[in-house]
Amino acid sequence: MRRCLFAVTIAAAAACFDVSSPLPPALILSPVLDSLFVGDTLAPRAFAYYNTDGQRANPGPLTWTIGPNSVATINPTTGVIHGVGKGVATVTATGGQATGIALVAVSRPLDLTLLLDTIVLMQQDTFTIPVAVQKKDVAATDTVWFDPSSSSGVTINTSTGLVTAVTSGGAVRYVAHVTSGGADTVSDTGAVVVLGLADTTAAGYSFQTVFGTAIRHEGGPAVAVSVPRLNGKLGFLLLTRALSPDNSLLDSTIVILPDSVIGGNVTFDVDSIGPAEASSSRAGRLDPVCNPPRPWAFWRSAHNVAPLYFIVAYSHGTPADSVAGSITITQFAQAAAGGAIISGRYRFITQRTDLYTDPLGVETMRGTFVVPLLTRQGFCQG
Repeated sequence: MRRCLFAVTIAAAAACFDVSSPLPPALILSPVLDSLFVGDTLAPRAFAYYNTDGQRANPGPLTWTIGPNSVATINPTTGVIHGVGKGVATVTATGGQATGIALVAVSRPLDLTLLLDTIVLMQQDTFTIPVAVQKKDVAATDTVWFDPSSSSGVTINTSTGLVTAVTSGGAVRYVAHVTSGGADTVSDTGAVVVLGLADTTAAGYSFQTVFGTAIRHEGGPAVAVSVPRLNGKLGFLLLTRALSPDNSLLDSTIVILPDSVIGGNVTFDVDSIGPAEASSSRAGRLDPVCNPPRPWAFWRSAHNVAPLYFIVAYSHGTPADSVAGSITITQFAQAAAGGAIISGRYRFITQRTDLYTDPLGVETMRGTFVVPLLTRQGFCQG
């Protein structure tokens, strides 16, 4: 005999189970993601508890915890949350031999978020620093400005945040400020790296941010590859890797284009793709990579230490528009010994496969890169 439990879970999925092998009890908190400002309070999370028979039940008294306490505190009995400092805190409720988890983002009454805190450019590239302003008084007028560059290798327009890469060198600090209503001022600091690659044997580099229920600020080695497709034409892959400083996370991003890249100052749409289509294969090769139906992208975040887990997300647009974002090749420089060095940036939306029908599964990716462009014959020959 089988019974089906239909519950609003993080994955918004229906779970069917055999009563001869009961599921463990489940405690589901909602909303799973919420926000507040420093000094404000939030009501306790609503919850739904299901026993091992899949029936809605009373879990008894719940015990509430939250962390880190530098971001928010919680009443362990009532579950009322108080915002303490900027950041994201994890709410945990325990009762009925089950645990439920939710996230709370805390902002200052006036806050500034760098949407790309490290920017990687090639000489002569330009890029406008992207920022987001959060404010408690939505009617207040805010003004954003930037400090002048401290290095001759980079110029920064103090009004617009337009960065111009002049010469290669180490990281150059940039500082962004925002004021609202002429009173409070909030600042944040990022970096600009101008990379000059001598030839295609040099290591490329990329940096990206990920915003959503998973948040990343990560950089690492990167390369672009021209790949002979199954139909004989050349396609394009951008491959990036990033290992967290504590070695706990290994992330990778791949952008796949059906067409080759032969010059700079060109933008390609990044389209949507579903998990089933993205994982299809033929002759030992992934068809969507070796014969891509359209441009698409992929992000994978692997937890490198116990407990082992990973997040997989594919480029995903909206019901009204299948375009998830874009990738721009800003410069294409022929290398002296053959091949090319390219620079560029991308921004696109992905949807996590573990939250594929849930708005909480949306992750926004932003990145910049300077990489060698190599040709790999035989990559798609099964």
